[in-house]
Amino acid sequence: MPAQTVNAPTNLTADTLIGPSNAIWGDCPWAELQANPFRGQTTWMSGGNLGTAPTSSAYAGQIGSYTGYMYQGAQINDGQLEYGSSRLGSDGDNEGLAIMESQAGKYRFVTTSTLALNRKMWFECSILKSSVATAHLEAFIGLMKPTLSSGLPAAAQPITTTDDTLMTAGDLFGFHLKGVTGTQSTTVSAGPTEASVGFVLTSGTVNYPTSLQNLMSSTGQTVLAAATTVKLGWIYDPGAATKTITLPTARQTANAKQAALIRFFVNGLEVPTFLSSSDVQNATAAQAFPTAFMTPVVAMMNQASQSSDYLGFRWLRCAQLASDF
Repeated sequence: MPAQTVNAPTNLTADTLIGPSNAIWGDCPWAELQANPFRGQTTWMSGGNLGTAPTSSAYAGQIGSYTGYMYQGAQINDGQLEYGSSRLGSDGDNEGLAIMESQAGKYRFVTTSTLALNRKMWFECSILKSSVATAHLEAFIGLMKPTLSSGLPAAAQPITTTDDTLMTAGDLFGFHLKGVTGTQSTTVSAGPTEASVGFVLTSGTVNYPTSLQNLMSSTGQTVLAAATTVKLGWIYDPGAATKTITLPTARQTANAKQAALIRFFVNGLEVPTFLSSSDVQNATAAQAFPTAFMTPVVAMMNQASQSSDYLGFRWLRCAQLASDF
């Protein structure tokens, strides 16, 4: 049984600085993991390392320092922001691109067969949407299992060509920023000014946990505004402390106590709802949690004949301890 972790102090005010949030990374041994990769793995993806790339035909393969898939008409342009960034866009509807760190997965939450908890993980990204108008664009930033076609990244992953619909062809976990109001859930209207947690196990059902579908407003911040940077992240900790459940997911019970296995943050402010073992160690059909090794991914898709909108990508950072750390 892992030792209980003492977490870094939680911010009381939003962290709007350019770099990673101390509330997430305060206890991450980042320098040690980079110095000794066998103690764990790290990822630093910078929008400044993508280059510029308009495509006259669909393309799969190397994109700057990374790999991915670009639809015909997809574009990567200079984001014109301090420290480097990129604008990910397309010249037509139901077109976009997905950029992965690698075609091999290395981050995992639970073991496939036993659902045993893997080691501690930290994740954060810094992005912006050029528009928060309805039916303009959607985005997904998080982790996904690299599902390849002829050894290369494939279309419709992690975002399909159906508006506001994530794939089920492979495991994924992360933040879905939808484009159309009211399609996030039958009970919660999270639309283009919000961010939601979404996950799926291959060939299963995409899950949007209750109380994690309006992350901006749930942390007391103003909702997403056009061209305004937001930092989204999580801490996954198998040795997490027990907390009282105040805003439960559908698999939790209000006022019960469970370990906060995955805690979420918006601009360094912690979201009141967390995922517990009831959510993470769950193999129930239509609720099953991803078990694959996954790679960091940043993806966008235009909607409704839009051609000028884009996802601004500044950076993505991820780290996880090795099993023998």
